[in-house]
Amino acid sequence: MAGEDHSTELSFLVGRYPQWTIWYGTATGSWWALPPRERDIGDFVEAADLPRLIAHIEEIQSELPAYRDPSSILRLGAPPVRRVPLATRPGDPAR
Repeated sequence: MAGEDHSTELSFLVGRYPQWTIWYGTATGSWWALPPRERDIGDFVEAADLPRLIAHIEEIQSELPAYRDPSSILRLGAPPVRRVPLATRPGDPAR
């Protein structure tokens, strides 16, 4: 629903999953989450409702963290990748 306030749900999610980046997409009407680096699945998590989002997050949380050998990145000469959450709006010059 347009104009719906999800601040209560977001406060709950941030408290429960502090390392995740979570938001409600007003344009899509879906809940979205970006896992922390050690749980990176290579994609966003999308769910139509809050119980499904929590189920997806819990499933990813229960899996063993992905092992990455940091020396392999350094051997290639590539700088370490840093993920920084960024919030923008359509038409925002930061896009």
